[in-house]
Amino acid sequence: MEPMPRYVGLDVHKHYLMVAALDETQRLVMSPCKISMERFAEWARTQLTSADQVVLEATTNAWEVYNLLAPLVASVKVAHPMFVKLISSARVKTDTRDTLHLAPLLQAGLILSRYVNCGC
Repeated sequence: MEPMPRYVGLDVHKHYLMVAALDETQRLVMSPCKISMERFAEWARTQLTSADQVVLEATTNAWEVYNLLAPLVASVKVAHPMFVKLISSARVKTDTRDTLHLAPLLQAGLILSRYVNCGC
């Protein structure tokens, strides 16, 4: 049986990332959690499915994360930070809130993928 799609938001930092996921009805199916970059590859292989759609904001290490995730999930989108900020500007900005803003934007089809991975 094919796994149900989840919409996974990642807030990527230099040494860790925050992750959370929603289902098709925007119900939280993965509570926000902090994962070290050292553990992320193993976590992704065991926790993500081929039906998952992932979004992360463009950062200095976004393509490293993209390249790791692309073979594991249905899609990975890298969002321009200013675009995400315009849509989901919050008075209180935390890693958890950033993660929870990205997933519903992806699920609603509001994340435009304007970046092209150069394969470097």
